[in-house]
Amino acid sequence: QKLIRVSTMYILNDFYKALRLFVKTHAELDIDIKLPMLKHHINGHIRFYSTKNLQNLVEKLVEDLKIVERCSWSSDYLSIWLKKELWVSTVMKEILISGRKYGSNDDHKGTVVSVSSDECNDSVTCLRIELLKEAIQNLAKTNGYIIGNDGLNLLVSKKNNPNSSNLVLCGNVVCNVNVKEYKQRKQESVTKMSANRIESKEYPIDIISKLCHASIVYELLSVRHNKVINTECDTSNKDSGIFIMYNYSRLCQVWKAYENGVIENYYESLPDICSVNFGLLTSNEEWILILNHLSMYPLVIQQSVQHLMSASVDVHRLCKFLMEMSSAVSLFYHRHHILSDPIASLLPLMYARLYLVKTSIQVYENVFQLLGIKAVREM
Repeated sequence: QKLIRVSTMYILNDFYKALRLFVKTHAELDIDIKLPMLKHHINGHIRFYSTKNLQNLVEKLVEDLKIVERCSWSSDYLSIWLKKELWVSTVMKEILISGRKYGSNDDHKGTVVSVSSDECNDSVTCLRIELLKEAIQNLAKTNGYIIGNDGLNLLVSKKNNPNSSNLVLCGNVVCNVNVKEYKQRKQESVTKMSANRIESKEYPIDIISKLCHASIVYELLSVRHNKVINTECDTSNKDSGIFIMYNYSRLCQVWKAYENGVIENYYESLPDICSVNFGLLTSNEEWILILNHLSMYPLVIQQSVQHLMSASVDVHRLCKFLMEMSSAVSLFYHRHHILSDPIASLLPLMYARLYLVKTSIQVYENVFQLLGIKAVREM
């Protein structure tokens, strides 16, 4: 009997469990798995280290885990190459079929929780509390929790109470202005940044508002909830929330250009996913985006609330995920030409990359929904 079905492998956590079980069963080892990163130039796609020689496991691992193409042992680590085309097509299909529900699970089905907060004033700390409360509720529902009054009542508060087991402590935000002035300052900054980008003083106010909110959400939720944030210490001109939205909008603009091409009969409609050759996505940038981000997303969702019943939640994991995914998208966008001329020899790769664009957009929008961010498709 095989350890895991290929159809469930799109969630990296499932593959991790199968791999750990395999090594535990055959070598009596607990392993720490390392994902590939562009800067490390790892010769392989997934690896784990061991002081014990595992050369004798190589052949059996390929035999038992059908998603594994090959693996090799080298002094103190085992490198594993996955069957890329099978993995990618499975991930893509799952995202497109699940849509907004991609990443959701029933791990805590039927468990009732409620999330409340202290009475707040007009401080930025209280804004952080409200954003955190909304994100916790969204994450809980995505992991199968029921939001109601007949279960654990979590209280999001800036007031520390060591005797409370249901307190989600929210760290203070050090800021010398109130919420209204803080938002105004953000709006001025975003307006200036946006005007410079389009070389014009005119920019739609609704877009400015959405970008401003995205900037605020990232600034206030990207740090672990019980840590203090000092907005006065950030002297850089970088705005991570805007960077994330900018890379999302890049993908949206590529997709829009393709759809316009279809309307104008320049391109054919996107073929059925079953006929697309995902084996053409061979670059490191494409593989990192698929394996480390699209495949990783369900695991991030699971881990974000794994200790929710102990009043601990990792909303900042979502923010970190968005930032790292956006960096991967930026590399993919800059190093690869997605849309090509409608020449028969070029279309298979273009279609594969368009599916990568489409599924990446879906994952972006799923995270935005959890964090209460409104998407800006055009910047």
